[in-house]
Amino acid sequence: MTPSPIETLPEQGRNVYRSASLVAIACVLQIAESMVPYPIPGVRLGLANMVTLVTMADLGFASAMEVAVLRTVVSSLILGSFLSPGFMLSFSSAVVSTAVMCALWRFSLAFPAWGFSLIGISIASAVAHNATQLCMAYLVMIKHKSIFYFAPWLVISGVLMGWLTGLVAAEVLKGLKKGAARADAPLSPARAEPARPAANAFLRGLAPEWKITGAALMICFVLLSKNRLAFPSAASVLLALMLFTRLRAAQYSLVLRKLRGISSLAAFSFIFPALFGHADGGALLFSAGPVNITAGGLANGAFFASRIMLMAWTGFLLNLYASPEEIAAGMRRLGRPLGFFGVPVERFAAIISISWSEIPSFSARAKAVISGRFSGGGGWKRRPLGWFVELTAGVVSAMYCGRDAAGLDLEGKAA
Repeated sequence: MTPSPIETLPEQGRNVYRSASLVAIACVLQIAESMVPYPIPGVRLGLANMVTLVTMADLGFASAMEVAVLRTVVSSLILGSFLSPGFMLSFSSAVVSTAVMCALWRFSLAFPAWGFSLIGISIASAVAHNATQLCMAYLVMIKHKSIFYFAPWLVISGVLMGWLTGLVAAEVLKGLKKGAARADAPLSPARAEPARPAANAFLRGLAPEWKITGAALMICFVLLSKNRLAFPSAASVLLALMLFTRLRAAQYSLVLRKLRGISSLAAFSFIFPALFGHADGGALLFSAGPVNITAGGLANGAFFASRIMLMAWTGFLLNLYASPEEIAAGMRRLGRPLGFFGVPVERFAAIISISWSEIPSFSARAKAVISGRFSGGGGWKRRPLGWFVELTAGVVSAMYCGRDAAGLDLEGKAA
């Protein structure tokens, strides 16, 4: 009997494909979530974090951290938000929440009597995720203590969303324990077509690592500058770059749409200092209970909002002038020196490349399961929570294990 292609792959290759599959699955879920409008920044379902939890329970901490870090990178490349404020918050919170997840998981294995359930670990991880986003927003973007008035909402949402994603993760792990085959090889050779960067001949020929470095330097300038006159200067440089490269009107519109997408975060960064700026000095304009609107608070709010918009503008231009594959190649070359310190740069590059190419196939699997569930009737009306948990678990299992192994089983429940 001729061995299958998966059986002939070396173990290291299967491990890389498995990690890339998980990164692709997390990206599909994160991209799907990004399409849903959320009125409050930071309050999201967090299905991509659920994939990290499943990975940790199935493959261990190293794989979980790998998936958590790389899915933020790949998702940002696809969404065109690499190096934007959202990417920075997502990256840092993914690292911290995964570390918390691992610590509680290992504690629970070492001390079963005092350990946490999978749902408890998911809740703690979600709260840590939201807390990290809040702290990073304070330390890097909005250095105003009024931002912590937002903390109760993030804690409550972390508990609720962590509980829900924990239920989904438990359902997925049940399917994995039944012996379903994991995805060990690419589903298809097709690659996603990246958007062609729009630039003149000079920028097209510029190495992507220089584009990344330039964007990083601009973001550092915006972050470190305390002079409000520096922001108009930075905006003038970005606008001059767009004019110099002769971007089409449609590309100006694209940047404006992306900036409008981050307007809620900028609005919140303005509102908190503006409403609670009693310690910022300036003339008192309005006072009612804890609300104190001062001239200094309004100025600080405008400063923080402008900082976020400039950082986002820089990140969006980077993604406009360089394709996702170019950015990935540039990151690979920039990261080569880290190989001397034991960082597996080539492995990360391979996972990014494979996961990028497999996202369309995994997305097609997910759509097939969702279509099957909706065609099975209106079970969601009788038990909406259970229906949602089974649907989401079926989607993740179908992507990871294959439609025949997991998806059809859950479709049968709906019928």
